This record gives sequence, structure tokens and C-alpha cells, in this order.
Amino acid sequence: MTNAVLSCAGMVLATFACLTPPTAWAVDYPPLPRTVTSFGAAVTGDALYLYGGHTGRAHHYYHEGQSNTLWRLDLKQPEAWEKLGEGPGLQGLAMVAHGGKLYRIGGFTARNPEDQDADLWSQAAVACYDPAVGRWQDLPPLPEPRSSFDAAVLDGKIYVIGGWKIAGGRDATWHKTAWTMDLSADSPSWQALPEPPFERRALAVAAFDGKVFAIGGMQREGGPTTRVDIYDTADGRWSQGPSLQGEPMDGFGCSAFAAGGRLYVTTSKGNLQRLTGDGRSWEIVRQLETARFFHRLLPLPGDRLLSVGGANMNEGKFEGLEIIVP
Repeated sequence: MTNAVLSCAGMVLATFACLTPPTAWAVDYPPLPRTVTSFGAAVTGDALYLYGGHTGRAHHYYHEGQSNTLWRLDLKQPEAWEKLGEGPGLQGLAMVAHGGKLYRIGGFTARNPEDQDADLWSQAAVACYDPAVGRWQDLPPLPEPRSSFDAAVLDGKIYVIGGWKIAGGRDATWHKTAWTMDLSADSPSWQALPEPPFERRALAVAAFDGKVFAIGGMQREGGPTTRVDIYDTADGRWSQGPSLQGEPMDGFGCSAFAAGGRLYVTTSKGNLQRLTGDGRSWEIVRQLETARFFHRLLPLPGDRLLSVGGANMNEGKFEGLEIIVP
């Protein structure tokens, strides 16, 4: 397993983004409270939330090297990170926002201490955090434990795609399934999607134009890939989309989000790619200040994007938050 390894252009400082945005939001953000990869993050309201992640050195997983903390940063008045509470130690999870609430999904827990062999277990737990109440509420768990996947929200439904199940050692079962949960239902439950035409982990999942995009990742056979698959929620069918530009590693540990009516991806090679208007190819918008993977790309007002956390093989983990102006 690999859990390691944004970006501003134009008006940027090395650690923090410095520019004059078209809103009143402040733009100088304090560094992360802990440097992490493979974590969950989401923006809702005026705040950025982080949960979990890998804090230890690359490829070395143990209980003390996993974060179990939910953090919040006020994006309008970003004086300091606020610790909201603790929960299970997790990495390789997903966290999404909808209706002012956070949804934490899956991930894996390391049961071993640092000086013992890896004992890693994918989790099925799902929980909702309401900032207005300040506590987690359990939701129906995933139908099977899952980590190293991604999730997105479209029209009030969570979509979970990719990943694998690890149970103790390093052997893993790659998932052939994908799931959705309607958050507006009286009794939300997980419903199976048509089987995806791929088995990948360490991918990015994003909602755009009424569809759900599964971008890049690591294949069960064939190594890293720039392949893109698209699930059309209107007709319930999968199709293959245009591959990202670049080499196979460009798709590994990438992150994606839509802003300003366009879909963007930040890659491990440090470029910002945008789906063309006709949806037939990707264009490189710019080379980013820092190449990262296992980070999170999130939305900001003014059609901007925020890249958080992650690392690369040469420099290790990054603590700075950087703004991307597409």
C-alpha cells in the first residue's frame, strides 16, 4: 500500500496563498495542526474540517501514526485550528459535506504499535457530524469494510467508489462494488450501483454535470493509471471518459472537485487539469507550486479551490494550505 505524497499560481507566497479575492474571505491560513496524508476533509458553511489521516513516515502504518481528531478552521477569521473532538484512528477514509453536515465514511485502522508488524483493518462505519449540535451520529455502515476509496455528493446522494478491504495483513480484496445513499430518505440505506467496469483504489471521485467521475488511481492489475470512468445518474450506466494528460503516476492519489461550472483535478506531478467544455479531453491549466498526492482539493468562494495536506516523495508532508485560482 502507498499513502503519501496545489497550488497557487500568480499571486502566491511559498507557504500561504496571498491574493486579493473577489470576496471578503481572508486568505492567509495557519498551517495544519498535524501534517497528514490520506485524510478526510470537507468545506461546509464558512469552515474547513479535517478528520484522521496518516501522520507517520511513508509506508509505515501503526496506531500512534493515525490521527483520530476532528479539526475545524474558520475560513473567514482563520486565527487557529479548533479541535472539536476525537474518534477512531482512521486513514484512507472519505469525508463529504451536504446540508451543513459532515459525513465520515470507511477508512482503515492500524491496531499494531509502531514496533510491531502491520495489523491493518478496513472499516465499514459511517457517521454524520452536525456542527450545530457538536457530535457524531452513527449511520448505516457500508455493506463491506472499505478503505483507499473516495466519495462525492450529487443531488443529495453520497456515492462511494473504488477501494479495497484489508484484514490484518497486507493482502487485500479489491472491491468490484459501488454504493449510493440518499440522504433525504426517511431511513437512509446503502443501495448498490451497477458494477463499475474497473477495480481501482487511491482514486479521486467527483460530482459534475449530473454525473460522478472516477478519476485515476491504482489498478488491481496494471499499476497506476490516468483512466477516467463516468457514472451517469440519469440512465444508471457507466462509460469511459477521456484519460488525464500525463504519465500513469499522474492519476495516483490525485484529487478532484468542480468549481465555476468546470471540473478540476490536481495530480501527483503538480499540474492542474480541467475537463474541456465538450467533455472530450483534459487540458493542463497550469503547473502548480507544489506537486502533491493523497491531498484534498476543496472549493472556495469566487470559483477558487483550496489544496490541503498531502505529500510528495521528495519533500515529504506539507503543512501549508494553498489557494488555486483556475
